[in-house]
Amino acid sequence: MISDLKLSIHVTLNILIIISCFGCINDPNIVISGTIDYIGNSDFNIETIPLHYKYSKKDQIPIEVNNAKFQSSLSINDPQIVYIIIQDENYPIYLEPSQHTHISISRSSFPYDVVVEGPGNIANNAYQNFIKATKGLQDSIDIELNKLKFGTPNTLDQLNLKKIELAKTHLAGTDFNDLYLKYRGEYYVTKLRALEYSRHHLVELDWDKERQSILNMAVLDDFFSFESLKAQRAGIRDFTHYYARTFGIYEAVEQKFGKSLAEYDIKRIAYEALNEKRMRIIELIEDPKAKAYAELFLVAERIGELSLALAEPSYQEYLSKYSEYDEFTHFISKFFNEIKSVSPGEPAIPFILFDKNGTSYALNDFTGKYVLLDFWAGWCKPCLEEFPIMREIYSNYSRETLEIVGISTEIDSLVWRKDLRRFENPWIQLYGGKGFDQETFKAYKGGGIPFYILIDPNGNIARYNDMRPSFNFSAVLDSLLADQ
Repeated sequence: MISDLKLSIHVTLNILIIISCFGCINDPNIVISGTIDYIGNSDFNIETIPLHYKYSKKDQIPIEVNNAKFQSSLSINDPQIVYIIIQDENYPIYLEPSQHTHISISRSSFPYDVVVEGPGNIANNAYQNFIKATKGLQDSIDIELNKLKFGTPNTLDQLNLKKIELAKTHLAGTDFNDLYLKYRGEYYVTKLRALEYSRHHLVELDWDKERQSILNMAVLDDFFSFESLKAQRAGIRDFTHYYARTFGIYEAVEQKFGKSLAEYDIKRIAYEALNEKRMRIIELIEDPKAKAYAELFLVAERIGELSLALAEPSYQEYLSKYSEYDEFTHFISKFFNEIKSVSPGEPAIPFILFDKNGTSYALNDFTGKYVLLDFWAGWCKPCLEEFPIMREIYSNYSRETLEIVGISTEIDSLVWRKDLRRFENPWIQLYGGKGFDQETFKAYKGGGIPFYILIDPNGNIARYNDMRPSFNFSAVLDSLLADQ
């Protein structure tokens, strides 16, 4: 009897241990807790750094505050930097697996005076010293950048070098070393931008010599290492983008087609010339992983901004060339298939959204006519520049032929309503909220605005973000109508 009881207790204890261990396996690795004295209506999130700045899914964890306290869980496998996001402000936090981190925030002084207890304590102190040492410096840099754009004398280079030196003093060698590498990388991008602006203002320079000088500096500074590229906002994208622009390709396209073209249109027209310049940079990279990482950004941009017919050859070549880098090839394959699912000929993605009066509109409400989905926001200058042409287009076609549906990516519905009154556009205007996280925008794989989808009378995608009202929309639509 006693032995049976012992056996029963032993089995029960084993079961409890198994259940307990199973719970441990499924529990998040770390807990982030803290205090914040005030949050009001501000959004409060934790955001991890995605593989791709635009096309990767962002892991954003909302944080709820109760009685000035908050707690959230996050699963990570390696030490990494995440960001606390409060409205439009972000703040880096260094985390380690299985380690509890406690954060104290004063909303009125944020991002200053943040206190971190846990593995990121030393890095946080270094970052606090850095942002206090550079307070007001970024505003001065922005002012000098505007002077650069207009060709007036400026101290931009000196200010950027000062920022790098302060980053080196406070951040280099700490757990926030990536931030130091990021600021250093931004310096070379700005140097290329300055060279391009010199062209705009007819400065006489030895362009090849100046361009090569910047490349030599970047190489000596180890800018093309994997660690450095990974620390940049957009991998290699910004550097190659502005490098290609220093060759005067944009100006050549504008001379031929007119200066009303948006950058999006120029990039499509001049794809071959721009791509040849960008690939010159890729060839400078010696480390195989750094090269695979860098080229990932160029291939992703082709998939996201060009027709799949143009993008697919480089996509297939990438898969073959870099098959050993599973994380990169998995991302690019997934992204290619996502874009393929919203390519011309595929069924349009259904939606139900509401106008300012609460009237709902669904995709099937427009069956039998072409419908242009216009994703926009009042802060987006290129979006607003299209409106006068869109009004002309709207009046040139009947509602039986074409309907335009504006879908706002504005976060604040009150701002959206003010924008409706400000512009008084006559077409249907719908609101989904959430900014670029708006469900319909995300479902169509939108990467930026303005973003246009043309849907045919049968409810299929006719054109995917390759036309613009001020450039080619009427010609595209007339061609489709003639084929009908």
